[in-house]
Amino acid sequence: MSLQIWGKYTTAIGPSALLTLALALLSPPAQALDLVPSAQMWSEVDVSARLSRQWTAQVDVQYSRQGDNGGTNFLSYNQQLAVRPWLHFYVRPWLRLSTFAGLWDNFAIAEVGNRAYPEFRTALQASVYQYLSASTIAHRLRIENRMIRDKQFSYEDVARLRYQLKYVKPIARSEITKGTNYFVGFDEIFINGGSQVTGHNLFDQNRAFVGIGRALGDDVLMEIGYFNQVQLEANGTKLDVNHILQLSLMWTDVFAGRRLADSQ
Repeated sequence: MSLQIWGKYTTAIGPSALLTLALALLSPPAQALDLVPSAQMWSEVDVSARLSRQWTAQVDVQYSRQGDNGGTNFLSYNQQLAVRPWLHFYVRPWLRLSTFAGLWDNFAIAEVGNRAYPEFRTALQASVYQYLSASTIAHRLRIENRMIRDKQFSYEDVARLRYQLKYVKPIARSEITKGTNYFVGFDEIFINGGSQVTGHNLFDQNRAFVGIGRALGDDVLMEIGYFNQVQLEANGTKLDVNHILQLSLMWTDVFAGRRLADSQ
């Protein structure tokens, strides 16, 4: 199916209808679940470097904090620190293939029952971009292999499949350049491969984000917004409902200034 036909097809059905269908098929079991709400803060710094016309390298660092279950203070405890190097290859301007290998360090929080453990993660990813007249729709499919240390200090391998639908639109402009404000929103569904650590529920979690971004420069972006995470715990009886303040800073090409100077 060509990109043009696919774009018409998804527009006719509507992205929201596709996500509703996916959520209906993969939603948690219908029995009563204990809801466990929390307030959190997630932050991320991404630094990318375009190595050639088709290759891009990237490193991102993620840090998060959280409060007590049911509380509103999202800065009480260290939650997680992650470092993840990427390599991207653009097959076409609208098709990008990616891979990464990263480490997630999860902190112990006795007050909410979180244990300390590391997780090593690798992934393969494909992203398809639909460039519209003044906005962009991105479809992202990722398969992850997670190596998670369990309570017996052994590592368990578990696969996880993720699909994200993302929408980005400049505000009052046709493209994102220095000084542009823009809207960004996405929804992502996670499918669990099953293990002793993660449980054997098909539904893992759903993440939805709505935020505002600003281009601090042609290659530097800042985003802030509300992140809602709904995650089924491994025992299948509790549903974590996390209300998250998300802060992101992205440097999309550290070599852009040097290339511009070389061309002058």
